[in-house]
Amino acid sequence: MFIFLSLSVLIGQAQGVYRGSVLLNAYTGYPNFLGSGMPLSEPYASYGNFDYKGLAPSGLRLMYMAADDISIGLDFIYSAANGRVSKTDSVFFNGAWQANTTDYLIQKRQFRPQFRLDMHVYSRDPNLDQYIGLAVGGNQRWRKVFENGQLIDQNNDPNQINLPISIRACYGFRYFFQYNYAIGGEIGVGGPLLQLAFTYRI
Repeated sequence: MFIFLSLSVLIGQAQGVYRGSVLLNAYTGYPNFLGSGMPLSEPYASYGNFDYKGLAPSGLRLMYMAADDISIGLDFIYSAANGRVSKTDSVFFNGAWQANTTDYLIQKRQFRPQFRLDMHVYSRDPNLDQYIGLAVGGNQRWRKVFENGQLIDQNNDPNQINLPISIRACYGFRYFFQYNYAIGGEIGVGGPLLQLAFTYRI
């Protein structure tokens, strides 16, 4: 939010884009907090060596230039993570102690549909578009826990606060290396800290 306010004085006519443009953005981000937070938030992580992998926060964003320096649109952010851990217990069976291993799989998914407003910053380079963005929308989460392949739990993480709304504030840029195509990135909060994007101007 501080970046959003401190840079607002620089807003002016953006040369990289103009009124009436439609920008379709495909992006991926870093890091994946859904996965990296699992060892701390998941009760099952205490069972043993916890391993996770997943899809970094990625999505599609469609923006319409309502003015030369203002665009509005929709952003759809999706992320996923799978965590695996095994728990070994000693059981007394047939007169002897035996090791019994139980495998757990934790699946997490998050989807954030957002309405977004970008204010575009003046640039001397006609191919460069800089902007400050603010978005607000929904926040849906899903969690499933499997024990030896069988579903045993699909409640939300008890150690995590699940708010129904999501907010994002960011600074970003894109450079048009050809009239219809651009590459760029974002730095922001409320979603991926870093984002790499490909833009197609419709």
